[in-house]
Amino acid sequence: MRTALLAALVAPALLSSSTGLQDEFHQTYRLTPHGRVALENINGDVHIIAWDRDEVEIRAIKRGYSQERVEDARIQVDSTPDAITIKTCYPGFYDNNHHAAVEYRVMVPRHAHLTDVKLVNGALAISGVAGDVHASSVNGTIKAERLAGETRLSTVNGMLQAVFDSLDPAKPISLNSVSGSIELLLPFDARAEFKADTVSGGIENEFGLPADRGRNHLAASLRGGGTRIRLNNVNGTITIIPAWRGRRLRFT
Repeated sequence: MRTALLAALVAPALLSSSTGLQDEFHQTYRLTPHGRVALENINGDVHIIAWDRDEVEIRAIKRGYSQERVEDARIQVDSTPDAITIKTCYPGFYDNNHHAAVEYRVMVPRHAHLTDVKLVNGALAISGVAGDVHASSVNGTIKAERLAGETRLSTVNGMLQAVFDSLDPAKPISLNSVSGSIELLLPFDARAEFKADTVSGGIENEFGLPADRGRNHLAASLRGGGTRIRLNNVNGTITIIPAWRGRRLRFT
């Protein structure tokens, strides 16, 4: 494995009255069309976008209120032709008093697999990835659009929205939230097998599927069944609507 430990970022630190010190990072790595991408970030938003290139482009901005804190946040990249792992590292034990944050914008091959994307404090946006997507955030919204592969998304504190361009019977979907709504947008001609549960919050859908147990449970087939879809929520609603009737997700 070729390992690139990237502790020093490309641009010099810039002083800003609103964000303190910041450093910018920009690197590109070759990746096979169906390669694997993993990312871990403790503090900061992440935006992953698909493109028609066999490479991964990483742009990141580190922000902190002192030069020492900015330098403490290191971006570590482990890269091979088949897989790339991106990780934000801090020295010693990280706590919330460490103000350094890293925001990522990552371009990946369209059919790449997001095998393990993990955020702690930050929102996650994914757009156009046709491969499998496995991602989670502890404190942050997750928005994903133009999906087509096996999908597992989960958040503890935050809203979860997912839009699918197509469904594959061999590619199950799982969406989970503890405190926040779940919104699933599907092709109007989707074939699926649903199982959805929420403890505090109803289940709504525009496909005519019947919910029972006080609108907190749904188990039904759509057009004879197909893709297995599992939706679980604790404190929040679950909404299932056709993509062509729902709004497109907005990414900033």
